[in-house]
Amino acid sequence: MQIRVKENVEEFGKCGCGRSPNGKCIGWHGLNEEQLAEARRKWDLDEYAKQAQALWSDSCTTPRTTND
Repeated sequence: MQIRVKENVEEFGKCGCGRSPNGKCIGWHGLNEEQLAEARRKWDLDEYAKQAQALWSDSCTTPRTTND
């Protein structure tokens, strides 16, 4: 059994190959260049959709939520 991280919990799951867009290992190290490009395109689209949803959820047609 190999233990990569002993004490620093922040290092656990850290991307070692530099391909992950969030800095944590999400398995992209095993993708070829074509698969990586497609995964990155999907990631970017999902992130854009999340940002758009956040903008639209605060529109005049959507009730506002309070943080009381």
